[in-house]
Amino acid sequence: MKSKYIIGLAVIVFFSGFAVYSFRSALNPYMTFRQAAGAAGTVQVIGYLTDDGVAYDPDSGLLRFFLADEEGTLAEIAYAGTKPTNLEHAESIVVVGQFEGDIFYAGKILVKCPSKYEAEKGRD
Repeated sequence: MKSKYIIGLAVIVFFSGFAVYSFRSALNPYMTFRQAAGAAGTVQVIGYLTDDGVAYDPDSGLLRFFLADEEGTLAEIAYAGTKPTNLEHAESIVVVGQFEGDIFYAGKILVKCPSKYEAEKGRD
């Protein structure tokens, strides 16, 4: 009977350890562009669209724009995919990808837009 408890406990410990390891590897905290430049692998950076404009070529599906991170560091972003319709109106933008040279190649773009549920200024 003791061997059943030991085996059961070993299984629980194994799966708990596996769950913790999987959860930690899924976490991908925000970085600055300076940190991302020295990082290996995929990272995510949160920033704000600059006034340098957005260039999108619908034929090739290539989107290019400049993003400023929380430190004010600028980086050119390149994204191969559909341009988010509300990119220019975003409060903040999260890019997930990695640097190749001086350009940050994003595999994903997450756009945070102003909430339509927030009260308008001057209204109660």
